[in-house]
Amino acid sequence: MPPALVPLALVAVGVPAALRALVGRPRSLGRAWLLALAGVAIAQAAGELTASRVGVLGDAQVAFAIVAAAIAAVGVSLAEGRGRR
Repeated sequence: MPPALVPLALVAVGVPAALRALVGRPRSLGRAWLLALAGVAIAQAAGELTASRVGVLGDAQVAFAIVAAAIAAVGVSLAEGRGRR
């Protein structure tokens, strides 16, 4: 794995896990991780295509990755809530 992708992988794993620790959702952490990894990959590609540079890591696009992982985790949480009703 290229060194620039390591922070992105940590974000994709850490954000859903932190959300689960804080509010008890998403219950399906595996699904949240999978969706967060996909969101982070899309955010990385979008950041590279737009030539955005965020902070010191620049190419890593950590800010975009955090937003994408958070949206993914919240999306899984909302989907779980709707499915139980």
